[in-house]
Amino acid sequence: MNGKGLLVGLAAGMAWCAGAAVMIDDAHDRVQTTFDPQMDRIGTLRPRPAREVGRSHLAIGCEMLPRGYGDFEAFKEYLPPLGIARVRLHAGWAKLEPEPGKWDFAWLDRQVEWLIANGLEPLLETSYGNPAYPGAGGASLSDGIPKGEAALAAWDRYVDKLAERYPQVRDWACWNEPNNSKDNSPELLADNNIRTAQIIKKRIPDARIGMLSLSWCDLPYTKACFKVFKERDALGLFHWAIMHDYSPNPDVYYAGLADVWAAFVRREAPHLTVWNGESGATSDPHFSAPISSMKWNSELTQAKWNARRLVADLGHGFDSLVFTIYDPCYDHPERYCNNVPEYWERSRKDRFIKRMGLLKCNDSFEVVKVKPAYYTVQNVATLFDATIEAAKFPAKPVQGERAPGLVTYTFRQKGTNIPLVALWDASNHPTNENAVRRVSLDVRGAPLAEPVLVDLVTGAVYRLPG
Repeated sequence: MNGKGLLVGLAAGMAWCAGAAVMIDDAHDRVQTTFDPQMDRIGTLRPRPAREVGRSHLAIGCEMLPRGYGDFEAFKEYLPPLGIARVRLHAGWAKLEPEPGKWDFAWLDRQVEWLIANGLEPLLETSYGNPAYPGAGGASLSDGIPKGEAALAAWDRYVDKLAERYPQVRDWACWNEPNNSKDNSPELLADNNIRTAQIIKKRIPDARIGMLSLSWCDLPYTKACFKVFKERDALGLFHWAIMHDYSPNPDVYYAGLADVWAAFVRREAPHLTVWNGESGATSDPHFSAPISSMKWNSELTQAKWNARRLVADLGHGFDSLVFTIYDPCYDHPERYCNNVPEYWERSRKDRFIKRMGLLKCNDSFEVVKVKPAYYTVQNVATLFDATIEAAKFPAKPVQGERAPGLVTYTFRQKGTNIPLVALWDASNHPTNENAVRRVSLDVRGAPLAEPVLVDLVTGAVYRLPG
């Protein structure tokens, strides 16, 4: 495509098969919806692999593997063609050191080495704790940050071994979602982040390290952490300030919440990049959290939600990560799901599948389907590659035209200055309807010569009339 401008709309391939079992559809109609803008369709976006896209502001999650919720070998071949270079992994202290002094790095070696060999960049997150040491917390979410002299000494040894073993890894993060637990005070979290970053930096001076990794934009918690960071002159250790979000309507997350949080971070530490480090939607209701308990959840709304979140994050100047590439199969269903319906046939009653992946998996960890959301994220990654940056130029409905709920984000391609305008109706959560509402945009300071409309859900490209 040699278009001189893009309008990216949200209404509602390339076959890259390194392994025989990879099921990636390369047809022009790989995603089908009822969206019909009444325009001439002139093509379909051609997805590009990560090596071609480069290191953009997007990332993909491969979390929870140390806890046995998925099998990296089963889904790894789907990562390069997704078009996202950065891949988040949990290191898993309890799996790496099941007994004091007894280490097993083979499983993590395979993951890190495979990602790098295939042109991807792993981000290693050091959480969680290790019940093998008293006071060192547990191996799962919200189990508590290590505290006490012996536990902290063991934590320090663990982080040092990680950094020593993986000097080729430049991207790191510390403890995941500490503010889920009342036991994790801001002071405890700040100390954990500082000691972790200092150890990593000794081994890898140019490491990029993320702080906080909060489960939501908890401003009081953040302010208390920053007080410690500033008192200990530690802000320079970090590259990112990370938070997460799973709002049913992804667009309500910014005004009064993420924007305020980001403004505080940027004011206190202008060198930090804000990263929405974990965010995604489910393809089926599963009654475990607000985002996943909605009856409107479907494969279509998952695709729309992920696209809205990724593009809006980029428009706000955030890095953005999709949770997650695969459907995690949780143990202890009672902990993560309030109700497992009787009609959900499961071969393992001690397991519960959380349908947040771009790939549909069974409870044997096998990939059984590529969801529409995979192709939608692939489309976003292809368009919003390493050359695209947020840019401010007016792109608003023409004067006097009513356009309730419309949001627009503006971007340019570096070097060419080709503009890209993203727009959709943000007044409600994504729906399973694909009704078309026409709007006229007044775009200034960014000439659109031969513009086209790209539907990010399907990848369809349309010629704009006139």
